[in-house]
Amino acid sequence: MEVVHLTYPLIDNSKTPIVLAIGYFDGVHKGHQQVIKRACALAKEMSLPCGVMTFSPHPKEVLGITSKIDQLTPLNIKLALLENLGVDVTYVVNFSKEFAAISPEEFVNEFLLSLQVKGVVVGFDFTFGVKGSANAEKLIELSVERFFVEIIEPFNYRGDKISSTLIRSHLLSGNISEIKNLLGRNYSILGQVIHGDKRGRTIGFPTANLKLLEDYLHLKNGVYIVKVQVEGKVYPGVMNLGYRPTVTNEKKPSYEVHLLTFNGDLYDKMLKVEFIDYIREEKKFNSLDELKQQINQDVAFAKKALMDMIL
Repeated sequence: MEVVHLTYPLIDNSKTPIVLAIGYFDGVHKGHQQVIKRACALAKEMSLPCGVMTFSPHPKEVLGITSKIDQLTPLNIKLALLENLGVDVTYVVNFSKEFAAISPEEFVNEFLLSLQVKGVVVGFDFTFGVKGSANAEKLIELSVERFFVEIIEPFNYRGDKISSTLIRSHLLSGNISEIKNLLGRNYSILGQVIHGDKRGRTIGFPTANLKLLEDYLHLKNGVYIVKVQVEGKVYPGVMNLGYRPTVTNEKKPSYEVHLLTFNGDLYDKMLKVEFIDYIREEKKFNSLDELKQQINQDVAFAKKALMDMIL
């Protein structure tokens, strides 16, 4: 997949005709996937490349609505997911204050037409132009005799509209078991193993301490059942996410994962951690022996839950 970074105003307009799915697409959840898959189907019908237009940084950060967005899918992760969906080209538009101030007409004339867009697919809640003043119906109005526009209706699960907000709510509440139904995959993070205090070894549960490479949403503190991918192999595990109140009570959250069937050195290796389920909240124990007993219970629970995993 080709990745093209764009800034406003556009300088190079020598682009190939294309069909675009447009949106921020944080999470690339099942609702987003409907938009993107329809764009690719339309592109195939029109014998054109399938593209996505997304934005970075998050518009709410640039507009001062919030100081920082912890994303479900940081840009590099999002790009990998888009490639897996069969997207040929992704335009990453630098969402600056200048870009945020353009009118709906300028967005169509100076971006979409300049990029030779022949078809656009958006979600029902798509907005564009200064302060999000125009909606998907306005895009249809501005596209007449210029390019085709299709609007995708909400994608629901158990009566709820699938959205990044809904997914965040589940992750923050520890309701991990529902996530796969919303994303179409397990929620995951990517991190590098760094040196810790090695205290886990002293109680029989060595852990890999992760340094996250992106600004992910911070999930609910506690203990999770996970699957860990390292160097192409997948292992079952248990992760503690939080402040380790029994041993240190740290100021910053730590990500410690114990692999159930792995023996070897993980330092400096990249780990992809998939969250399968939430076991319990993090708590302070009265002693390391008490902590060890609880970890034994956590591991036993995880093993039972992952019995059907291919080891």
